[in-house]
Parts: sequence; C-alpha cells; structure tokens
Amino acid sequence: MKRTLLVNWNDSQKQWIKYYQGKKYYLGTGKGVSDRESYNRAVAKFNAIKKTVDAGGKVTSTRTVLSGKKPKKKKTRQWNPRRVSSCIRKFLKQKMDVAVNSDGEEISYGRVQNLKNRLQHFHDYFKDDLMTQITGVELDKWSVVNARRVQAGEIKPSTLRQDYLAVRQLFKWTYKQHIINSLPRTLEDLGKQTKTSKKKQKKRKRHLFFTKKEIQKLYGACDSGEMNPKWKNRQDTDSELLKLAIVLGLNTGMTQQDLSDLVVDDLYMTKRPSRCIRQRSKTGEDSNHILWREAVKLLKPRLEGKKFGDKVLLRSDGRELIVQTEKNGRKTGGRSDALGASFTRLVKRVFGEDDPRRFRELRRTSAEMCKNRMPGTERLFLSHADGRMSSFYTTPAQKQFDLMLTYLEMDLGFSETLMRLPARKQS
Repeated sequence: MKRTLLVNWNDSQKQWIKYYQGKKYYLGTGKGVSDRESYNRAVAKFNAIKKTVDAGGKVTSTRTVLSGKKPKKKKTRQWNPRRVSSCIRKFLKQKMDVAVNSDGEEISYGRVQNLKNRLQHFHDYFKDDLMTQITGVELDKWSVVNARRVQAGEIKPSTLRQDYLAVRQLFKWTYKQHIINSLPRTLEDLGKQTKTSKKKQKKRKRHLFFTKKEIQKLYGACDSGEMNPKWKNRQDTDSELLKLAIVLGLNTGMTQQDLSDLVVDDLYMTKRPSRCIRQRSKTGEDSNHILWREAVKLLKPRLEGKKFGDKVLLRSDGRELIVQTEKNGRKTGGRSDALGASFTRLVKRVFGEDDPRRFRELRRTSAEMCKNRMPGTERLFLSHADGRMSSFYTTPAQKQFDLMLTYLEMDLGFSETLMRLPARKQS
C-alpha cells in the first residue's frame, strides 16, 4: 500500500515543497522521496509554517522557521591513489589476480596471504600517509619502533626481516607503477643482515632427519591395529594412504602438494622398472624417479578403474588431499592439509609430543642419503633447478640417479636386495 505524504517531493529541484493557502513553501533538500530523514525535517518545518500562518503571521523565509543547528554532514575522506592503504590494497589485488589467473602456479594463494600479513604493521603505522611523503627518515623511525617490538618479544627477528622484505617489494612496485618518483635512500637497508647475525643464524640452523629404524617404526605404526582409537574413524586419511605417502615421500621426494596433484598420467607402471615422471607442483622442474617395489605394490589398487587425468590419491570422503579455502568464490590462501596433519599426529604418537619433525623431513632424509652416497644426485632427487653453466651443455646423469634410488630402497629398509636395472646398451 502506497503511503500518503504530508509534503511533496519535487524531483527536478531535489527538494520538498508544499502549497498552502495559495503560496508555495520550500521545505529543504533530500536524497529522494525515500529519504525519511529529510522528509521528517520537511514535515516538521511545514507544521511550524502552518502554525504561524494560521495565527495570522507572515513567513518570508523558511530557513529560520525551525530553531537549532543543521545536521552535520558526515565527513568523507577523499580517495587518493598515493595513500598507503590504497597502495597496499591495489598491490595485493594485483598479486591475487596473478594467482587466480595462473591457478596458483606463478604465485600461490598462501604467498599473497603472507604478503598481506607482512604488510599489516606497515599499514597500521602509516595508514593515512602518502607513499610520496615516506622518506628514509620516516622509514628509520618505523625501524626503531620495530626494534622495540623485537626487544619486547612481540615478534622474532626472522619475522621482522620478512616484514622488511615485503615493504621493499611494495615500494618497488609503487615505483614501477609511477605512484612515486623515487625510492627512499634507506630502503635497501631494511632487512639487511650483519655478518654477526648471519653467523648466529647458521649456528642455529639445524636440519632434521629420520634414521632407518625410525622410518621402519613409523611405517609399521601406520597399521590400524597400532593407531590410537580416537583416530581410527577419521574420514580424511586412512592408514594405507598414509603408508603410501611415506613411501612416495622417501622414494620421489614429493611434498603434500605434489601428492595431491599426482595424476594417472604421471605414473608409468608398464615400464621396467616403473617410473614417476612429472613436473614439480612448486617449481615446474622435471623429475624422473624409478618407483620402489613397495610403492608399486601400494599404488596398483589406487589405479584400478581410473582414467588419464584422474587424481591418484584422494581422501576417504573423495576430496583432494589439499583443499584450498574459499570465501565468496575466491581462494583466500588458507588450506586444509589432511595428509600433513595425519603424519604429524603419527610422529607425535610414536616419538612423543615434543618431536618437531614433519612430512618434509622424509624428503630431507632421502636427499641427505643421496648426497652422502653419490654427491650430485641430491639435485635430481629434489628436482631443483641446476644453476650451473654446465647444465646448458649436458643432460642429467639419470642412470647414476636410478642406481642411487635402488641403494636408497635398501638403505631405508624397504628391500633386502637391489632392484635389477636394465643393462646399459653397448655403443
């Protein structure tokens, strides 16, 4: 039902009017006929005019009819593309667009989320300032504030270095976008480590590995009979999948993301010996690993009835091993890693709650063994880019690497005899 208006709205003049006793009264402007606030003011003004006119008075101007102050307009800050908050928002949006268009290959969603976190304190400190106004002196003042945060134990020095690197990246991006004309003179000093701090960091750096006995103990503990009753009915990963993940992690150096992305096309089960030939999910580097006999045995049931392009490993409920979290249809950078969580629970159950080793330690363990037995094969195992000039003139030593993997199978206790490899062709 349409409501009855006590005053009329003039759309061309954008204000309220009212005819009374042959005279037209202007009662104030508004946003439209649905603007209740301006409508109520206009009605109150008209009632005051009507009371004056009915008493025999004369109204020459409607501005002074109602006493009191005019309602204050809400101050709106004018948008400025050079403001710190605007630059950070645009910088992160561009990074997220790259992640979406490349499906996380050129830059991962997690990396974009990490950049947002690293720039948060810089945003809170400079928020309304313009990027063009932030000089080297201002950056030095911000550095002093951050030094106090480290002393107070709010953040670690390594975290602060990551913040500084993100800020440097932001400034260089704004310079390329012609938002600022020059970079602050002290920008490159942010996050710069001294020789003393580098030495301390090297002393603290300690890689974690598994021994042969620990690997076999973990592998045996994957059986459902050994599991804690409260984990037996979980629907994300089963014991057989966890066993296969451990074997493939040691055999091929695959991470949780690699295992989640593994498709039927990557496995060449009819070759002798069977192989896994694919590109790493993180770097896109080629990898070529022969598959251990234990890996082949556990993989065959997973491949039955599947076609090219199908994922090899899935959770018990049919979802992928790693699920990216989404909000309003867009990936946020968070993820659910069922395999990594299951492996961490396994380690803590077998070796104690204080054990910090994670799934990546499987990859480290095998790479370390490759380096100790046949130096150079660890690069092929890890599928890292070879930055040496000789890599442009030579091909990888694949046969030597195949031999190394057969030794690795024995060294880690998954076989008592060496795998037979095809004989080399006589030239």
